[in-house]
Amino acid sequence: MNRKILCLWVPLALLTQSCFARTDYVLKMLNKPSDEKPEEVHRPPPSERVARLTRSQLVDAYLDPKNVTRWMSSLGSTPDVLIAHTTCLAQTAGGDNSECYKAFMASAVRAPLWGVPTAPSSVNLEDPAPEEIDAARFLANALSIGPSLVVLQQALGREITEEELRTGIQLGAEYAAQYIHARRWHRTLRRPTNALVMSGGAANGAFTAGVIWRLLGVLHQCRGKAGPQGCGDARIDLVAGTSTGALIGTLVDLFHTPGHAEKARNLLVQNYTCSVESDLYCVNSTWIWNLADDVTGLVRFDGIDRKLRQAVIPEMMDNGTELVSVSVDYNSGDVFGISDQDPTDLPPGVADRTEGLIQGITASIVEPFLAEPVKAVPAKGGTTQGTFLDGGVRSGLPLLQAVQRGAERVLVISTGGIDASPSPESKSKNAFGILMRTLDLFVAQPRVGEVQQAEMMAVTRRFAEYNVCMSRLEGISATDAKPYCSRSGRGFEPPAEAQLRAVSQTSLWMGPARFEEVASSWRTARMYRPDGLETASGYAFTPKVMRPLFLHGVETFQQRCQELLKLFSITGTIARGQCDRAPEEVKAEAEQAFGPTIEQCTQDKPEQRKCP
Repeated sequence: MNRKILCLWVPLALLTQSCFARTDYVLKMLNKPSDEKPEEVHRPPPSERVARLTRSQLVDAYLDPKNVTRWMSSLGSTPDVLIAHTTCLAQTAGGDNSECYKAFMASAVRAPLWGVPTAPSSVNLEDPAPEEIDAARFLANALSIGPSLVVLQQALGREITEEELRTGIQLGAEYAAQYIHARRWHRTLRRPTNALVMSGGAANGAFTAGVIWRLLGVLHQCRGKAGPQGCGDARIDLVAGTSTGALIGTLVDLFHTPGHAEKARNLLVQNYTCSVESDLYCVNSTWIWNLADDVTGLVRFDGIDRKLRQAVIPEMMDNGTELVSVSVDYNSGDVFGISDQDPTDLPPGVADRTEGLIQGITASIVEPFLAEPVKAVPAKGGTTQGTFLDGGVRSGLPLLQAVQRGAERVLVISTGGIDASPSPESKSKNAFGILMRTLDLFVAQPRVGEVQQAEMMAVTRRFAEYNVCMSRLEGISATDAKPYCSRSGRGFEPPAEAQLRAVSQTSLWMGPARFEEVASSWRTARMYRPDGLETASGYAFTPKVMRPLFLHGVETFQQRCQELLKLFSITGTIARGQCDRAPEEVKAEAEQAFGPTIEQCTQDKPEQRKCP
């Protein structure tokens, strides 16, 4: 990619052999203040920001969404306890705020409020009460709103008025209630909520595609069949992806749409083993200096748009799998997770919701400078205007989306390694090389940072839930209360075959399994593209590079098959039998699925295609 961009600038330098082409002039221009009148930047009002934080804290996975949405609406209409908690925390900032939490516990956790029932006098470990389990989670999430609002207040540099708090909390609670009510999946006790989180990486997504093709193949064999042979209702409930991860997530969503499983797997193979650049995008061929004028990207994804229209169907938005595509708004810097089941993102009743979903997915894949940004994404009441780009700029591995939406078991797949790929010494011998390497490192860091942040958020959330639960059950013996609140009693256990008591070997820190209070509530496995494989740069797509990556993804899944079946509670002899197959056998099956040869994939196709 470096050479390609360098080739753009060399001709321009040759055309500008004058004093302003010298390096001292460049530095002068960089240091020069703008002569133009600064544009007015839209900043959301405090009440809107309060609403976002309130929604983010309340959104989670619950056993009885209909019941919890009533509590949310009640919280929004009577937020006095939350406002008092926020005020207390702000007044004691930097000091002892224990009294603030004691007051919240007394007024909201132990006493009935917002329609939440009073705490039970006993618990049944064999048959847990869904309403009490939801109550602990909902109240713990409500407890977290106050600290978030204090941080917002500090960021604003002024006190948030009571009116702004009331308006924002009511709006955020209502948004959360609408989303939880509309979402097609919900938490269950005997099967964990399963999620996939996938990074971007353009053609390097072929590695992720291979992993997913094999996972869906196992599910295709065993789903819908009763035990002990089949895996029953095993499924992926939530898919969150950035860039190429969002494209792959679209096909996972399609797979879980009745009657489309085979089509989804076939498209996965076609797209990531037999695609070339001209299949996916056209080039904005113009003079280089137009890049500083009105050309916003080198390419336009018209080919990917056509492929999305093959894959996205209205039924996807009403199945049991939620798709979240992640993008970032260049103007505001906000991360947007567009969900196909959130009425705030894709309102019901809109004539063509598929169009809005395609728009949201496309926004997730456009890298800055390389592709034209998307100017709007769907939103309640119309669209949100902005300049939307690849979510990898701020959320390279969007694990936070899975945490916030209530996932319990997550497979995280990255097209990069744990660390940034090493760069040869020759690349650091000029300023341009150092600049490009710096950009590579900038992009790599959000992947590492968000995974660690999300893991800590998940553990913090579940610890808060555990503490609220123990507070509500303070009159019950610890022998019963502790396993009940740690969700490790027999009534919470999935089938014994699927139990997983230790965090994956790939974790970068000790993980939730170290803490018995939350070990059953949150577990992850991570899968990184191994070092040493040939990879694609920029927007280069060639079957010669993608096919080995795809096959390596298939092989990597097969090597860790048993671990992943345990993670997702995929049971039965059929699934186990698929894991027992040799990696070479499964890779040969994948190669047969490729269909056309590399020569046939590229035959009669131009290397580049100009945009009309």
